[in-house]
Amino acid sequence: MTAFTWADPHVMIALDVQANGTIEKWKVGGSNKKNSAVNGWDKNTLKPGDVITGIGFRFNDGSNAAQLQKIVMANGKEMSLYGQLRVLPAADPTSTGRERRP
Repeated sequence: MTAFTWADPHVMIALDVQANGTIEKWKVGGSNKKNSAVNGWDKNTLKPGDVITGIGFRFNDGSNAAQLQKIVMANGKEMSLYGQLRVLPAADPTSTGRERRP
């Protein structure tokens, strides 16, 4: 992991990935800060040099970019980006309509 950007609209991670004997530069991202925080993330979750495994969906254009679903830290700890989104009642005036509903 070479950089971790804790910013909206998407938390972003820059990676150097070993592939076929070369190093590929990747950019992977997840949810916004609010939703990431609900899942236990904060601006100190990652630091340059951390070794992680990213699990997600590669962009359809084949670029070295992906929408992350979760990461696995070197110690085996899994960090989801979407697994614990807060569910707001329909009458909540702060609801944007983008939250997951049961």
